Amino acid sequence: MPKHPLSADELMGSREIRFIDRQETNYPNLMRLCMDFDFRVLQLLHKTPVPTANKSFVLVTKDYRLTPTAAISPPFATVEQLETYVHLHQVDILHNYLFGFVDEDIVSSGGLSE
Repeated sequence: MPKHPLSADELMGSREIRFIDRQETNYPNLMRLCMDFDFRVLQLLHKTPVPTANKSFVLVTKDYRLTPTAAISPPFATVEQLETYVHLHQVDILHNYLFGFVDEDIVSSGGLSE
């Protein structure tokens, strides 16, 4: 699961979406990643109106301010769509977060043969 670069040239800024209450969240998968694993959900604020400007919610690592490739997910138009993506890819997201690579990376670098 590749990381998705955030281009600072396209963005005016961003704001973090916080998950406060574990009991009342509508987004349990995002809440778990944010509260238990220090991920962040960002709403991206674009400088100019572009066709992708409606895709403004993304999952990032906690060091997103320092790393241009901190985005874990592609951008989505709604938090609900991001929740669905995280639900479908949660194992891969956590594997990459905890171990830093996936088996395809090892095979492509010549570390294992098929």
